[in-house]
Amino acid sequence: MSVGSRAMSKKRLAPGPPDQAAGNGLLDRRHLFAAAATAGTVALLSRPAVAAGELAVEPWMQEPGSPFVGYGQPSRFEANVVRVFTSAPGTTGTGASRTPHHLLDGTITPSGLHFERHHSGIPDIDPDRHRLLIHGLVKRPLVFSLETLARYRMESRIAFIECGGNSGALYQKDPVAGGVQALHGLVSCAEWTGVRLADLLDEAGWTQGRSGSSPRELTRPA
Repeated sequence: MSVGSRAMSKKRLAPGPPDQAAGNGLLDRRHLFAAAATAGTVALLSRPAVAAGELAVEPWMQEPGSPFVGYGQPSRFEANVVRVFTSAPGTTGTGASRTPHHLLDGTITPSGLHFERHHSGIPDIDPDRHRLLIHGLVKRPLVFSLETLARYRMESRIAFIECGGNSGALYQKDPVAGGVQALHGLVSCAEWTGVRLADLLDEAGWTQGRSGSSPRELTRPA
C-alpha cells in the first residue's frame, strides 16, 4: 500500500465530525451511506427472532378452502382496493373513475381498477355484432368483424393511458387537499393485445392526406 493510500485510509477511519461536502451543513454522501448501513444492521440485530412454537394455528390452516370458481375474484381482504368515481349532476355515466395507485404494487394496473372516462355511460357492445369500418382516404373501404380481425397477426405491448385532465388539480391557484388517487388516478398501465392499425391501413390501400404521413409512421411505437 502506498503512503498516499495509508494516509487516506487513516483519514477515513479517524474519529471526529464528518466533513462537509458543501456549505449550509451539507454532508459528504459517503457518511450518509455509512450511517444508513449502520442503522440497518443495528435494526436487524436488535429484531427478536420468533420461535416456531409461538406462531398461532389459524383457522384457515385447519380446514379446506373455498372451491373452484369459473372466474377469479379479489380476496375479501382487498375490499378497500377500489376505484373512486364521480358523475356529472343529473347523470349516471358521465364522469370518471380513478385508479387507487397508493394501494397497488407493480407496474400493471388490474383491469378492474383501470381508470375510466365516459361521457354517455358504458356501452354494452355485442362482440358478435361489432364492426370496424375503414373508409375515406383509402382505395378499398373495408369492414372487419372481430372474428375477421382475429385472423391477422397480433402484437402485445405494455403501455400506459392517461386522461388529459389527470393531475389537473395541481394547477389551481390554491392547494388542493387530496391524495394520490384523487390527484393522479386518471392514469393506468396495462398490456394491450391486438392487430396493428398499420396492417389494416395497408390492406385498405391508405392514401397520403395532408399530413403526408404513412401508415407505418402513424402506428410506430412511441
